[in-house]
Amino acid sequence: MRRAEPLRPSAGPALPVEQATGRAARPTWLRLATAVATPQVLVAGILALGAVGLIQPQRPGQGANQGVIERSDGGQELSTQDVRVVMVGEDGSERSRSVRLALPLGASQRLAAVVAALRDELVQEGVWPNDLPSPRVFVETLDRRAVAVIDMLVPTGVAVSVAQELALLRSLTATAEANGALDVRFLRGGEPTGTLLEHVAVPAAL
Repeated sequence: MRRAEPLRPSAGPALPVEQATGRAARPTWLRLATAVATPQVLVAGILALGAVGLIQPQRPGQGANQGVIERSDGGQELSTQDVRVVMVGEDGSERSRSVRLALPLGASQRLAAVVAALRDELVQEGVWPNDLPSPRVFVETLDRRAVAVIDMLVPTGVAVSVAQELALLRSLTATAEANGALDVRFLRGGEPTGTLLEHVAVPAAL
C-alpha cells in the first residue's frame, strides 16, 4: 500500500517577464522608437536623406541663386544712346554727326567712348594720325561745373602739322562740350602740358 505524498503548492500560471521583474509592460511603439533612436540608425537616416536631396531634380525657381547672373569685375552695364561728335577739318570747316553708341553709365567712361568714336571719324578723314591712340578722359565736378580732362597719350614719333593739331583740339573741345562738359582741360601722358601735341597751346590748369 503506497503512502500518500504530501501536496505541493501549485506554481500557478507563468507571469510575463515584465511582471516578473517588477517593470510595467511597454507598448510596442515605444520599443520600436527606442530601437530607432540608436546613434547608428540616426546617422544612417541622415545620410539617406542627404543622398535623396542630391539626386532630387531642382525645379525652376528653387535655390537662392536661381536667375541671378553674376558679372565679372570688368563688366559694365551699357545703355544705347545717340551722341553728337563734332569734326573739324584742317581747313577749319566744322560739321557734326549723330552716332549711336552703347555707352557705360559713368560720366568719364561715357565721354571716353564718345571721344573714341570721334577718333574713328577723324582717322577716316586723315585728320587724326593712325598711330595716335584715343586719349584717356575724366569728368570732374569743380564748382558745380562738369569739367572734361583729356589726357593725350602721344607715342614717340607722332608728327602733325599746325593745322592738323588745331583741328584735333577744336574737335575734342567741341565734342566734349556737345556731350555735357562746361569746360575742357588737357594733359599729356598724365602731366600738365602747354600744347596739345607740340604746336597749339591748350588750357591745362584746373
